[in-house]
Amino acid sequence: MNAATTRRLLALHRWCGLLVSANLLVLTLSGLILIFHDEIDDALGVVPHAASGPAQLSLSRALDLALAAKPHAKPVFLFQDQERHPGLLFVGLSEGARRLDSAKPVAIDLRQGRLFEGLDLDGSFTGIVLELHAELFAGPIGRILVGVVALAFLISLISGAIVYGPLMKKFAFGLVRRDKARRTLFADLHKLFGAATLGWTFVVAGSGLLLSVGSFLLQYYSATELAMLGKPYASEPVVDDLSTIDRAVQQAERGQHGRHWSLVALPGSDLASPRHYTVLLQGGAGIEARVLTMALVDAREPTRAEAHQLPLYLRALLLSEPLHFGDYGGLPLKLVWTLFGLATLGLSASGVWAFRTGRRESRA
Repeated sequence: MNAATTRRLLALHRWCGLLVSANLLVLTLSGLILIFHDEIDDALGVVPHAASGPAQLSLSRALDLALAAKPHAKPVFLFQDQERHPGLLFVGLSEGARRLDSAKPVAIDLRQGRLFEGLDLDGSFTGIVLELHAELFAGPIGRILVGVVALAFLISLISGAIVYGPLMKKFAFGLVRRDKARRTLFADLHKLFGAATLGWTFVVAGSGLLLSVGSFLLQYYSATELAMLGKPYASEPVVDDLSTIDRAVQQAERGQHGRHWSLVALPGSDLASPRHYTVLLQGGAGIEARVLTMALVDAREPTRAEAHQLPLYLRALLLSEPLHFGDYGGLPLKLVWTLFGLATLGLSASGVWAFRTGRRESRA
C-alpha cells in the first residue's frame, strides 16, 4: 500500500471516527443500560408476573377480555415470551391503523384470567432509553441518523484496521512506546483498544446498522412477498371473528419439531392478509431461539396452514437484536458485552484525545 493510499485511509478513519464520537458516547452508554433491560424491568416492576399453575384462559377468551377493556380498539397481534414472562399474554391494540408499531400492548394473566391495566412499556425507564438508543428521540429520522452513525463507525473500523494493523507489529501488544509525548500515549491506547475490541465492535455496529433499517425491511417484506402470498384475498373484508385463533395456533405448531408460537399477526394487520393469521414460531435455546419460522393460517378454515421460510434479510434482522445486546446467553454473556462496551468508550475517548493533543502539539 503506497503512501497516498495510506494518507487517504488515515483521513477517512480520522474524520469518520470524529463524526461518530459524540453519538457513539450516547449510544454506548444507553446500550450498556439496555444490556440489563430484563433485570431493570423486573426491579422496577414494569411487567407484571402471572400466577403459578396451568393456563385457565384460551387465546380467544383472552382476546375478548382485552377488547372488552378497550371496545373501540382493533386487535393487531398476540405475543408471548415463555422464557421471560411465563403465563402472560400480550395483546396489541390499536386505535387507528392496524400496524404493529402503533399498537399498544395490554397484559393478560392466562392462569387467573386477569387483565393488567396501565402497562406502559414505552414510558418505562428502559423504554425511554431504548427510544434514545434507537431513534435519538427523533422518530424515523433518528433511526436513519443512527444508521449513518453505524455505517461511519464501520468505515472507521475497517480503515483503522487496514492502516494500523501493520504498525501494531512494531511494538509489543499492550505496551505503549517510550515516546513521552501525550499524543503518542493516547494514540497507542487507541490502537490497543481498537485491536482488542475489533471483532466485537464490528458485530455490534453491523447489527446496529441492520436494526436501524429494520422497520423499512419489514415494510418492504409486507409490500412484496407477504402481499403476494395474500394477493388472492386482498379484496376480501377483514375477518373480525377471531374465535378460531386457538385452532389456528395449534395447526401452525403441528409438525414443527418442538417449536411454539411467539407472535401472531392478526388478520388485517401489516404483517397478515385480511383473511390469514401470520404465526411466527420459535424453538431451541440461546441464539437459535431467535431464528423464527412462519406459517400462514386461514382464519376461516384454521385447518389450512402453509409454512413459509422468512427471507434472508429478515432472518439476519432477527439475529441482529441478540447479537447487538448480548441477551441470548444469560448473565455471563451480558457481563462480557458490558466489558466490551466500556472498552469501546475507551476507544472513542482515546481517539478524540489523541486528535486534540496532536492538534495542540502541531500548533505549538
